[in-house]
Amino acid sequence: MKGMIDCGVLMVPEHARWMRELMEDWSPARERIGLHGVQLGKPSADASASADALRRQALALRRYDVCLLPVTLSTLGWTRTALAVAGEALQTPVLGLVCDMSAAGLRDLLSFGLGDFMRYPMCREEFTTRLVQLAGPGRAADACPAADAPPEEEDEPAPAWGDADAGLGAREPFQSAKARIVTAFERHYIDDMLQRYQGNISQAARAAHKNRRAFWQLMRKHEIAADPYRRRNRAAPCRPGTR
Repeated sequence: MKGMIDCGVLMVPEHARWMRELMEDWSPARERIGLHGVQLGKPSADASASADALRRQALALRRYDVCLLPVTLSTLGWTRTALAVAGEALQTPVLGLVCDMSAAGLRDLLSFGLGDFMRYPMCREEFTTRLVQLAGPGRAADACPAADAPPEEEDEPAPAWGDADAGLGAREPFQSAKARIVTAFERHYIDDMLQRYQGNISQAARAAHKNRRAFWQLMRKHEIAADPYRRRNRAAPCRPGTR
């Protein structure tokens, strides 16, 4: 299987400049993700993509492992319509890169077929991870090959861990290492869910398939409050395409 994941960047005219800047800043050799622009309409500032643009491109988009679709409040209506019109014809999973979007708007997009979403500005590591996850089973190993995989030709002796490795858990007992990793996962997961649902604990718990009390207990365990995520949502809106 190939080691590169091909991502079709859907160039919605209103966000074409934003997406071109993202592609120019990307380094495919390091990230193992190839970004390829796909025009959905006339590349002019006052043009808009037609409502059936995704459906008409559905067959051509199958050459990509995943697609990236920018969404803001100004294009929310078009995106909702385009996903609905494309329906089952659009087989390639789509990751939404969203800015200044409410939880209600995101729920609508997910119900119309958006595979997943992440907020802008984005973390490059999270961006890569989400693309790999959407690309499907087995692609994670291709896009991110394990650096410590043992050679097939011959066995090598186990390395002698030095003091420099102690911080990576090399001398840490299994149970304590496992507990540390689980704790880090729980904190990251709760943070991600509260960001997605803007501090709404009930919605975050429902998305996590946990009851509200259990989710709240995890928040309490890790001393995570919902208020900062709500205040973050009331901050000034981001402006894609500006530096």
